[in-house]
Amino acid sequence: MIPPMLTSRAPVFAKFLLISLLAACLTACMVGPDFVRPASKTQDQYKKTAQTEFTDAIKSSNDKLLNPVTWWTGFKDPTLNDLLKRAASDNLTLQRAALRIYQARSQLGVADASLLPTVGLGGTANRTDQPTPLTQYLNTSSFTNTNAVLVQANWEIDFWGKYRRGIESTLSSYVSTVATYYAADVSLAAEVANTYINIRNYEILLDVAKTNLALQAESLRIAASRFKNGATSQLDLSQAQSQYEQTKSQIPNLIAGIKKTQYAMSILLGETPEFYEKAYGQTKGTLMVPPELDVGIPHDLLRRRPDVLEAEFLASAQSALIGVNVANLYPSFSLSGYFGFQTITPGNSSQPSLFNWDNRTTSIAGGFTFPLFYRGAIVDQIRVQDAVFQQSILTYQNLVLQAQKEVEDALIVISTTRSSSADLSKAVIAAQSAAELALQRYKAGQSDYNTVIVAQQQLLQVQNSFVQTNSNTLLGYVSAFKALGGGWSGEMSIPQLPVAMVSQMEQRTDWGKVLMNTSDPRLVQPSETNQ
Repeated sequence: MIPPMLTSRAPVFAKFLLISLLAACLTACMVGPDFVRPASKTQDQYKKTAQTEFTDAIKSSNDKLLNPVTWWTGFKDPTLNDLLKRAASDNLTLQRAALRIYQARSQLGVADASLLPTVGLGGTANRTDQPTPLTQYLNTSSFTNTNAVLVQANWEIDFWGKYRRGIESTLSSYVSTVATYYAADVSLAAEVANTYINIRNYEILLDVAKTNLALQAESLRIAASRFKNGATSQLDLSQAQSQYEQTKSQIPNLIAGIKKTQYAMSILLGETPEFYEKAYGQTKGTLMVPPELDVGIPHDLLRRRPDVLEAEFLASAQSALIGVNVANLYPSFSLSGYFGFQTITPGNSSQPSLFNWDNRTTSIAGGFTFPLFYRGAIVDQIRVQDAVFQQSILTYQNLVLQAQKEVEDALIVISTTRSSSADLSKAVIAAQSAAELALQRYKAGQSDYNTVIVAQQQLLQVQNSFVQTNSNTLLGYVSAFKALGGGWSGEMSIPQLPVAMVSQMEQRTDWGKVLMNTSDPRLVQPSETNQ
């Protein structure tokens, strides 16, 4: 671009050019597709399973329904409530997801600035020594002093919406990071609940093993006494000893399972591995099966699950990038210019005032660029972005399908495990009675010890199955809550960072009011993001 020399009529022309380009910019369109939420397949309702504990809100009174936003309260366990509260505030992975929101917000501020002219203030001071025959003949100074202060501006007019599409893409990416945070929050709550249920499951299995070990120790004592008195053979004593040692060997593995899940819980709380045992090791679980939950209809998942919203905004961000690249096919228009003061004086002359109005200097120029030989590559780049966008649509649609599957999986787990639990509770009673009867008959010499072994093994097996089935029921509820987006109210306010972290970041960098602004990004104008 070659800036024209200003003449007496140049200011009039410059004003006309500026007004014309501004008007064109304000009425310009944005090339590229406008994003619309992709169509997705959803079934009419979830499959009704026998003895399911889930219900439809239309057919149930509201006082029987559990609020999915605070689903953990349905387990009636204060320790779980406290663990979830700690994890929400101290989990490091969740804090990292929150920080990515502030990173994306600042990136949006960078993108927003692309619409504005770039304006800079510059100054120069030069002293040049350039002897010439004339200066030597006249014996005058060969030095020249040049001083200048200029305000320079450059502006590429967003005629085709390239920069507006870029801001649109960045804004959608920003919103998606907020949805990513809430998706991580939902997953964290489910992971904490699952880990806690597994801790309690191991503890109950350990109690069952110890109880059966005591029972088998008594059987071993009886077998040893009968052998000592000659009432039975060495075989019975050896069988009793073998059974006792087998049950005893299970206890170290159960203890190891407890320790490992406790360590995992500590990390979820953002603490060192021994934290859970020190802080919660003496607590007792009070987990109960939650009341009925409103599962709604499959289409509700489009608004209930933050990860579905995340996928939608990622697709929106990618759609806008198509427009950014399409705009590169068209000519771009720009304005540039400067205004300031400049003086050029010989070295032996007195320095005039730089900011004298007579020393002003101005320039304004307009130009355009149009791609010629690179258009094929631009077209290919548009195709690249379109293919990526189509992939994001498929990702969104597949996630909706997967979400429905996760709900159905959870429903069938809950239905079948609760039914199995009812049967196993009866089996436990029968197995306890059989074990007691077998031991009594053995003491009376009415049966051999093999009958005692079978009865006690069945008792241990049935009790373990009963405990595990109850835990699987609780885990099924957690899976259902997670699949339904439980723990998320649908709001998109930005999470507040820990006070200590905010203090560290503000000491390093000028964040202004950004770290204190928790407004919903869908309600904030791009120009407000850096405030």
